[in-house]
Amino acid sequence: MRIALFSEVYWPMVSGVGVTLGRLVAALQARGHAVRVYSATYPLPPGAVEAPEVHRSPSLPLFLYPDVQWAFPRMRDVCEDLAAFRPDVVHVATELSMGVVGMRAARQLGVPLIASAHTDYDRYAGRYSMEWLLNVGWRYLRWFYGRAGRVLAPSRIYEEHLHTRGVHHTGIWTRGVDCEVFNPRFRSPRLRRELGVAADGMLVAYVGRLAKEKNLDLLLDAWEALGSRRGTAQLAFVGRGPFEKEIRRRGLEGVHLTGQLTGEALAAAYASADLFVFPSTTETFGNSVIEAMASGLPCIVGASGGVLEYSRHGENAWLVAPDCPRALGEAMERLMHDATLRASLSHGALHTAHERRWDVIYDQLEDDYRRVMGQPPLVRAHGASRRTAGQRRRPGAAAPALLHCRCAAS
Repeated sequence: MRIALFSEVYWPMVSGVGVTLGRLVAALQARGHAVRVYSATYPLPPGAVEAPEVHRSPSLPLFLYPDVQWAFPRMRDVCEDLAAFRPDVVHVATELSMGVVGMRAARQLGVPLIASAHTDYDRYAGRYSMEWLLNVGWRYLRWFYGRAGRVLAPSRIYEEHLHTRGVHHTGIWTRGVDCEVFNPRFRSPRLRRELGVAADGMLVAYVGRLAKEKNLDLLLDAWEALGSRRGTAQLAFVGRGPFEKEIRRRGLEGVHLTGQLTGEALAAAYASADLFVFPSTTETFGNSVIEAMASGLPCIVGASGGVLEYSRHGENAWLVAPDCPRALGEAMERLMHDATLRASLSHGALHTAHERRWDVIYDQLEDDYRRVMGQPPLVRAHGASRRTAGQRRRPGAAAPALLHCRCAAS
């Protein structure tokens, strides 16, 4: 197949969406498909060269989120390049200007269109006090998604949310993890020493964008409230983003900023921790959590959003009431001092990670491309069941009752 991908966010911009799309392009190319990416223009890292599959459009920093570039694509240039590429399908992965141009170019050239949804706009709006935009925003999104033959969600939980918003022609493009890339064997005593962790000490980690929607103020509040009860434990924030300034401003004892890490350094950061904390409630899937699980970490997770697709309380993660610093602090204190519970959650996490095979996920995505193109999906040797039990939400499953904190009374 020849696949054209449109997205404001792509390498070298690092985010959940950017990493997902970079991984997608590499996987499709490894499977023998041709891919052309249409994206905004980002400054390249020193010494880096442009990825050969990319067509860049002029862009400016997004006013609400300066790390993201708002593209100003020239329709004629894009259509000429797209026509020369001769795609079988156009995949729009963002709903901003690049997505609209991709949609219009596909229609102009008569190419089938598929969309993928990555962002929980309802929860983002709440974090940025912009709920007033939701009604207008969803009218636009229904119009946008209505032009696609199918809209892919990263989890069944977010797919159900799309249904409540009037988007029904949906499918699932879930996420997996490479358990050779993220693995407990990458634990680094040197990194632990650099972060000030004592020989018998505890390292707590958060990995991801340092941004307001990730609920990191909650993590800082819980850490501060623990005080002497956290002993010599250290807390590492791995990533970069606008919230970094607030973390530095608060200057809490035992808190470290590693900056953005990739490759082996990122794998080592995960594996060198003893506990992973992820307070975000805005996730449509939660890539960082599944990577932490593959690294053998017991995970404390806010019980909201796409992480509930695969996080099971007391089995492979410890779920806490969303937006409640006391619940988060109590969970951190308990797991810091309960090695048996940490080991049990680690075992469950590793099992879950090994269930989420990328080959099965990309098989399903290829079938979705073919359906949009009007072709039957391929029949493969691994059988009709394309998702493991770990990739399927149990019918009627709901978030567990959480008794760690009565937030209304806090």
